[in-house]
Amino acid sequence: MKLSATALIIAAAAASVSAADNNAWKITSIGSGERDNLCARQIQTCQNNCGGPKEALMAFCNTTTMAWGCGCKSKTPDFETWNWPVPAADCSGSNQVCQANCNSGSGDRSKCFNNCASTHKCNTEDAPVSYTTSSDVKIAPQYIGPAVSYKGDDLGDLNDGNNRDNVESSSDEANSDSDNSDDAEDSSNTSAASTLFKSAGFAVVAVLSAAIVF
Repeated sequence: MKLSATALIIAAAAASVSAADNNAWKITSIGSGERDNLCARQIQTCQNNCGGPKEALMAFCNTTTMAWGCGCKSKTPDFETWNWPVPAADCSGSNQVCQANCNSGSGDRSKCFNNCASTHKCNTEDAPVSYTTSSDVKIAPQYIGPAVSYKGDDLGDLNDGNNRDNVESSSDEANSDSDNSDDAEDSSNTSAASTLFKSAGFAVVAVLSAAIVF
């Protein structure tokens, strides 16, 4: 019997649960086989969105760190980020750990489960932003950032065991988006191909030379 990607993610998250009061979610806790599968689908999604492998100047996914990036030759990737394989898996895994922490913690479990459901509306614009993008396959992603949705709403406590007290505020992230967008526009007439891809609550600007071979 072949398990679906979602079932494998749930199984991986469940396997990582211990007796600790707070289990911290990280997408790299998924098994190597599922990471390979996710990265293959992530790269294919990028290439398809760009119009084919030759149109994807940047299409990578690191199966160890789960860092990924996508940049097209003649367009900005326009597939909704919350539906990309890696961000969707990141949301699903965080949700499973949130529920596991409800079971192992104290307090009103019913309220806790409801909170997990309301803060983890995966595959929608209300899903928590996944901080898994990177500008280079060798650079690990941020992983943890403000608990905000792709729509920009503050989600509060995701209850996935990660401390977000000292991360950059969502308003600062939004300002960073705006600044990076302006920079990308100013450099649009240079010989390099500049691709702006917003995908994790912050902008990833990839300035790629046309001579780069992947």
